[in-house]
Amino acid sequence: HRTGSGNTIDAMPSLMTGCLPYTEKGMKYAHAKGRSIGYEFAENGYSTASFSSRTLDEDLIKGRYRMLYDMLAGSMDKVEDATRNKRLKLDNSQGSSDGQMLPLFEEWL
Repeated sequence: HRTGSGNTIDAMPSLMTGCLPYTEKGMKYAHAKGRSIGYEFAENGYSTASFSSRTLDEDLIKGRYRMLYDMLAGSMDKVEDATRNKRLKLDNSQGSSDGQMLPLFEEWL
């Protein structure tokens, strides 16, 4: 799947919902809780997991990126981020490098 933007706030809803939310109506739909593909997988009996090298911190939960939190963690059976797993080394102020997530992903599989 591709997205029409390089901006995370625009790109994530496109990737996780299959919608290209360019209008206010589209944004409202895509940002509504429960719209992520993870919910559909969970409802159909699949195990779900989210792996984020970015820390799922207060900025992502309640701040300017809050509309992305439900897409990343809402329906997931397992959520891994840079602060939840003590094996990860924090490489920067927002988390760890993406490559550090691969062993966690492989373990989950």
